[in-house]
Amino acid sequence: MFQTATPDKAIAFTQHCVALTCCWPPPLGATRSQILLYKVLRIMGLVNGLVLLVPLLYALHVYRNDTEILTKAAVMVAGIAQVLSQTTLCATQYDRYQRLIEHMRLYCKAANLSERQILQEYVDKYAAFYGSSATWFYVSALSVIFGTLFVSDPFPTNAEYPFSVDFEPLKSIIFIHQAVAGMQCAAHLSMNVFCALLLLFAAARFQILAAEMVDVDGIRSLVKCVKKYRIVRGRRGFRYAIEAARGMRVVVMVTYTFVIMSCVFSGVTIIGGASFTVKMQSFLLLGAGLLEAFMCALPADHLMEMSERVMQGAYESKWYMRPLDVQKCLLFMTIPRPPVVLSIKCIMPALSLNYFCSFVSNIFSIFTALRVTLMRDEED
Repeated sequence: MFQTATPDKAIAFTQHCVALTCCWPPPLGATRSQILLYKVLRIMGLVNGLVLLVPLLYALHVYRNDTEILTKAAVMVAGIAQVLSQTTLCATQYDRYQRLIEHMRLYCKAANLSERQILQEYVDKYAAFYGSSATWFYVSALSVIFGTLFVSDPFPTNAEYPFSVDFEPLKSIIFIHQAVAGMQCAAHLSMNVFCALLLLFAAARFQILAAEMVDVDGIRSLVKCVKKYRIVRGRRGFRYAIEAARGMRVVVMVTYTFVIMSCVFSGVTIIGGASFTVKMQSFLLLGAGLLEAFMCALPADHLMEMSERVMQGAYESKWYMRPLDVQKCLLFMTIPRPPVVLSIKCIMPALSLNYFCSFVSNIFSIFTALRVTLMRDEED
């Protein structure tokens, strides 16, 4: 399915995956009517999520003594809260996302043979994983929606309403409303594909630059490489890697916050006295949460590695055979520089695979504490 993927197709696929989030801005040349439609759809998405959040919170009160239903409702509350918070925070990044996406499109369109070859290597390496993950999110949402037709539950969620909903057309309206909200949750889970797209493209730019540094043979080619480096990671102006890391901080913050919530509620179900079917569903939900967190950590870790190793290409070149002035510049450029990291002040020092491992360790520590608490309650 993803064997024929190209950089352009990867961009188009990601855009379709996150379409329901309204976090992918229209292009720079969009008309006023297109921008207005985009903003109206974003407001409608927020309203749709907010309308479902209220009956879900009411369900938490109604089923406060039923652990199984309470846990399901709490997980759905976390999903809708993620939709609302992520949509709102991404709206503040509108201009940044627009510049990043436009720059990426133009670069892929104008890339030469060697640049396109490296971009294609990234697509071949990551397309199957991220494409399959996004497909799984949507298939899971659709299975819950259409699975409702074969069970006793009238709606896809456990939302409770303080009035009767057993008559038409209100019953169908609520079903469609909850189904759209479920698809919104799947789209917001796929925002991690958007995060990976921008971060991996920035990492590919560093790798392309490292390959060009190997072929530096004079001042002109060196100046050309330095200019490209300043575009990807400079001190002033538009810096693609820095801007991509800053723009994705909101996505990572929302993702990890609600992954903790959903994993904790899933853990309560798993270690509690729920049925085997419910426990299996909780295991799948737990796996989806950890997968969502891993989808952000993997590209962030790779970007950190490539931004740190970009100038290694200067050392690997035949700098000792170049003129003296070129040798001095190349050796100066090999001075170690701090990597580009995706960080959140006072919360996340640097998103990486090491941080992801510690994150998973903390979640299992919470599970252990919950298990001990439940065992004490059973003994009492």
